[in-house]
Amino acid sequence: MNNTPFLNLQGLLLIFTLLTLGCAQQHSVQVHDDSVSFYYNDAKAKEIFFASSTDHFTYHPATKGSGDVWQVTIPLSKEFSYFYIVDGKVTVPDCPNTVLDDFGTKNCLYVSVM
Repeated sequence: MNNTPFLNLQGLLLIFTLLTLGCAQQHSVQVHDDSVSFYYNDAKAKEIFFASSTDHFTYHPATKGSGDVWQVTIPLSKEFSYFYIVDGKVTVPDCPNTVLDDFGTKNCLYVSVM
């Protein structure tokens, strides 16, 4: 009989569950017919802006919704780069696609599947 309880499937599932409980997704995107909404999860933020290449990186204020999720919606474009300003600090969340900007740092890259 095996006396190592954490080496079985139930033990592995328990460890995985405990590790992922505190890992809320920080950033997500939802596409609508003619717009796209960006959501940023930050419990400590006092102010969040969204900036994208669609309008020369004009700052758009995000609105705090339920819980700690901030939202901004912009017109849908085929492709653009973007980042957030969280309490005055440029912030690039984990995103599937990135691109280098003119200053040698990364921005997120949104690519539409239209």
